[in-house]
Amino acid sequence: MEEEQMLLLQYNIDFPERSCEEKEEMSQKNIKFMCIASDTASLVNGHYCINLPFRDETLKVPNNRCVAEQRAIGIKRKLTKYPTFHEDYKIFMKDILDTAYAIKVPTEQQTLEKERVWYIPHHGAYHPKKNKIRVVFDCTATYQGFPLNEQLLKGPDLTNTLIGVLTRFRDEPIALMADIKSMFYQVKVPDEDTDLLCFLWWPEGNLNNGLEEYKMTVHLFGATSLPSCASYALRRTAEDARDTAPEEADNTVLHNFYVDDCLKSVDTEEQAIKLAKGLQALCLKGGFYLTKWISNSRTVLLSIPEEDRAIDQKDLDLNHDLLPVERDLGVQWCTQTDSFKFQVKLQDKPATRHGILSVVSSIYDPLGFLAPVILLAKLILRELCKEKYAWNKDFKEVLMHLKEERKAIQYTVSQSGHSPERQKTLITEHMKEYKSTMRLKPLSLNDLFKAEDELLRLSQL
Repeated sequence: MEEEQMLLLQYNIDFPERSCEEKEEMSQKNIKFMCIASDTASLVNGHYCINLPFRDETLKVPNNRCVAEQRAIGIKRKLTKYPTFHEDYKIFMKDILDTAYAIKVPTEQQTLEKERVWYIPHHGAYHPKKNKIRVVFDCTATYQGFPLNEQLLKGPDLTNTLIGVLTRFRDEPIALMADIKSMFYQVKVPDEDTDLLCFLWWPEGNLNNGLEEYKMTVHLFGATSLPSCASYALRRTAEDARDTAPEEADNTVLHNFYVDDCLKSVDTEEQAIKLAKGLQALCLKGGFYLTKWISNSRTVLLSIPEEDRAIDQKDLDLNHDLLPVERDLGVQWCTQTDSFKFQVKLQDKPATRHGILSVVSSIYDPLGFLAPVILLAKLILRELCKEKYAWNKDFKEVLMHLKEERKAIQYTVSQSGHSPERQKTLITEHMKEYKSTMRLKPLSLNDLFKAEDELLRLSQL
């Protein structure tokens, strides 16, 4: 019995997704969040509407327009200085207004005295790889000791685990990937909460005009509660349609989404085509539109409207062109060969504990495919930690000395006439003795790995 418990414990450690673990209980705050979401969620014009999950619904809010105006002056200076930034900012703001994610506050309402009005400063940030701007609303801004984010319940993590989604993704031969378009803007807030999501902007982005008041009609990107609200709405879509939607589509929404990314595999192309249509119809019931479809099957891709395919697959001749390498959840998937690929660009870092850790940490590999490759660097780091070397102490020549010493010892032992097994033992003993008396001297990281590779090769001669 004791052995079974030990085995179960080991499985629970090795596999994060398991059915044998005890269910983790929610905190009181998360329970309150779920009660607010469950009690207030309703379908309004094809989208779920959920109240802002406040810790205290009777909370009084100070009017902080002065803070938003001050922050707007800083943004105006930057918009004036950088024309491209200004143009991108204008396009983003126009998009959220055209799609009614935000609306202009009528002039007659701007003069009304309201008990709860909050203005949220905003700023622009570019995606480091897509070079695409996103206007981020600063829900951490404070006025008279009141920050909006600290008054909102974050909610429980309703997202499936990354490892679980990726592992199930390649369970069957025919794979599908899709993305929910602007998922975080698809969950509405009731009218009474929109006054807490006000912001200032120049009409048409013309900085010569005066600032006008606008307010969001959807949950805000930057609010601590947004991820849980969006995930809850998506899961609620599947749960509410459980009796009418195809079972496969319903289970896919519940178990094969990671935030806004869908990764699923099925046994046949016919199943994939049917599932894609079922998923699209199901998600639309909650106001979520699936786009950027990807598959390793040309037949499946042909069944999907061209405008809904991923950008890299829109212009393909599906009868002749090779299928491209797609990137999702940080992993590169070659749809042509149905294999995961990695492109690692090692920067030239100093040969220190800090440099090695930086290189190892920069390699994104959630499923551990590269573990045998990265292991060497981790072993070097372990030895440096055991020897208590300083984080930024350079040790350029140490492994070169080890390499030269091993060659000398290798030659000496090879002339001794001992058996190969005895020779290996002698080499190991001599190297331990040599390393214990050797002083570290100032290596580049590339030299470090080359030296270690040579040591490994020599150790197996």
